[in-house]
Amino acid sequence: MRSVFAFARAACLATLASLALAGCQTSMTAMAPAGMSQAGAAKIAGTSLAFLPVQGPSTDVAQKFEAVLAQEARKRGFEVATAPGSGLKVKTYLDAYANDDGKTGFSWVMNASENGTTRTASVKGAAQASAPAAAPWSGLDDTAMRQIAAMSLDDLARQLSGEPQVAAATEDSQ
Repeated sequence: MRSVFAFARAACLATLASLALAGCQTSMTAMAPAGMSQAGAAKIAGTSLAFLPVQGPSTDVAQKFEAVLAQEARKRGFEVATAPGSGLKVKTYLDAYANDDGKTGFSWVMNASENGTTRTASVKGAAQASAPAAAPWSGLDDTAMRQIAAMSLDDLARQLSGEPQVAAATEDSQ
């Protein structure tokens, strides 16, 4: 029951962040965050991540997003654990919703923990796309998945390495 409330609270916070960003965003293109230092990259190199099932979208969409997360994690120097119980456990919550302006919004929370309960790092984000509000999940195409995964994993890498966070701005690709 606690995880339901935690998810609802995180989704609410991400929604508020999305609404704050919505006024100045028109597309969903990730702005390149500043590169990590060599020392920071060395701290995360070889860190093993075990992605738990993504919560929020349908099973098919969640599994596709999990595959994208794994690909993007490898690009950043993380190892992706395939055995249950190994690696830093990463739980991702993803939501798609209709904004008041008729566009689709996405919000996400990514929590990492060593034991599955105590958070080591937490990443939150939001973006707006031009998908029709009547079908918000339709806006989560391959490009949007890659951008959300890239922004989330960049911030996760910074947190784990102890480097400062960079606010990722997002814009709609259409």
